[in-house]
Amino acid sequence: MPLSGPILGNLIFLEMSGQGFTGSKMLQLSSAIGLGTINNIQATNFYQGTSTGIGTGAGVGTGFVTGIVGPVVGSLIYAEMLGQGLTGSKSLQLANSIGNAFSSHISSGIVNSTSSPVCSGTGIGKLQGIVGQAIGMSIFSMMGAFTLTGSKSLNLALSIGAGIANAFSGAIVTTVITGAGYPPSPLTGIDVGKLM
Repeated sequence: MPLSGPILGNLIFLEMSGQGFTGSKMLQLSSAIGLGTINNIQATNFYQGTSTGIGTGAGVGTGFVTGIVGPVVGSLIYAEMLGQGLTGSKSLQLANSIGNAFSSHISSGIVNSTSSPVCSGTGIGKLQGIVGQAIGMSIFSMMGAFTLTGSKSLNLALSIGAGIANAFSGAIVTTVITGAGYPPSPLTGIDVGKLM
């Protein structure tokens, strides 16, 4: 399933509800975070990996992101929040809500790739181009669109963006590559693509 800002926003809303959040702007905040995060990641990410397998030609790969774990993302966001002076009594619960929702949703995103000269095999690599400040500014822009203009809105948005971007440092993408090529000899190549 492709990544979706509204779906991530809904997941964040559900996680926040489970943590006891009941504010009147909770749905707007969840939506702003979901849309801002996914809009930016889809616009900027690219996948680079190494392919191994057989054939001489080009193959098409499909894969997923692994290694992004909810509590880890939550702790990364929380650390950034503390650094931004966001020390409210529910800061940790908010960070964990976002982290759990994000890790759940990102695991459903599909990486589409092309491989050369390997046309049948596997690819492994990392997502690139994901920058915390850019995600944060995208979230902040969406917060403005939802009239969430508190004095700490920018600090919150930048904290979330940085925490999410930092989570990708430990993430791995694995693709399955299929295609036709000749001769079917063992090869190593490049595998490039994008998280959708």
